[in-house]
Amino acid sequence: MLAASAVIVGIVLAWFSPAEATLGEAVKLVYVHAAIMWVGLGLLTAGGITALVYLVRPRPRLLAWSNGCTATSVGLLLATGLLGMVTARITWGGVNWTEPRFIMLGQILLAGVAAVAIGWLVGESSLSALANLIFAAASWVLIFRTELVMHPASPIFSSDSSAIKIFPLLIAAVLAFAGFQIVRYLINRPSD
Repeated sequence: MLAASAVIVGIVLAWFSPAEATLGEAVKLVYVHAAIMWVGLGLLTAGGITALVYLVRPRPRLLAWSNGCTATSVGLLLATGLLGMVTARITWGGVNWTEPRFIMLGQILLAGVAAVAIGWLVGESSLSALANLIFAAASWVLIFRTELVMHPASPIFSSDSSAIKIFPLLIAAVLAFAGFQIVRYLINRPSD
């Protein structure tokens, strides 16, 4: 319930966020796309860090957090990818399937699905933590090594408008809360 409420607040924030001179109202999709991406990457990182700590000091709760963060990050990255396609269609007139950032996100999603599947198949083990750690590390390597062709470096933070900088951060904050609630649900859900 809390996660759904946070998502609704995020949608309301996006609705009332400012338009932009070049993209007009379509920029609101960019705000949400960016916010979902930031939260997904944050949870991906948290999943990797808790996996690393688990490998050093194995505690079932750490692995549960790592698996929950990793699974939630994959869902959010899939969501930002789908929204990114809609946004590209509206702002660029179509999806450029060869755009390096689009390909990179596909690679990250495949690695994420593999990490989640390994965790599901092997259960509570170091192999699950290792898969989460490799997924997080490989994702960041891909992010830093992938060139920008069509995708701008930072359309939000390069803006002169404070509102254009603040609204995506507010949206990200409420979506981070929603993501945290999803992770907590995954960790605490009853076993089958």
